[in-house]
Amino acid sequence: MLPLSFKRSFDIEFLQSLYDHLQGHDESLKLVLRTKSGRKTDVPSKAGIGEIRNSSNKPLFGMGPKEGIVHMKHAGELRAPLLAFLKEQGVARQEVSFDTGIICILAYAVLVAGGGLVYTVNNYVEFLYPYILSCLAFVLSGLALMAYSYKPDQEKWVVPSVILLAIGALPTSPASLLTLPMIKSLGRAKLKRLLNQDGEGAKPSHT
Repeated sequence: MLPLSFKRSFDIEFLQSLYDHLQGHDESLKLVLRTKSGRKTDVPSKAGIGEIRNSSNKPLFGMGPKEGIVHMKHAGELRAPLLAFLKEQGVARQEVSFDTGIICILAYAVLVAGGGLVYTVNNYVEFLYPYILSCLAFVLSGLALMAYSYKPDQEKWVVPSVILLAIGALPTSPASLLTLPMIKSLGRAKLKRLLNQDGEGAKPSHT
């Protein structure tokens, strides 16, 4: 599963509380703090970025200037207490909007299809236009498959969706960066569904 995210400005108290809560279940966890420039720091007041890492030094949770990032793939037995804490903090009540993502995808399609047509015609390489359209199709198919893979019990489709995206996105870069808002929205919707599912560790953390 790809990392999931939610909107929240960097909050050292939130991060420290989550770390303390999860340490009650696994004392091997590490809290890594960095300044906004990326330098490690042990002073919480100077931190602008933070990560909670597991015993294998893989990120479990991260928090940047504008969002929190949840690595469910590395959660293991901490999945339930992690989701419980996030739900208690109101993450499940956040609204997820796809408006920006849809607008960006439409802009991407217009740029690739329209810009590709102009480029191939002006440079007398019209035979490349079908290839450009196929890249667009790969990206749109990858996004559709990613949305499907985020449904319950469909995680096996995450890797194929990423492969499709990569095949189409790399040749159409940097325009393909316009797909990022939709990818983020899909991740936020997935996290919200996880938090609202019955039996997914929704009990209060009592911390």
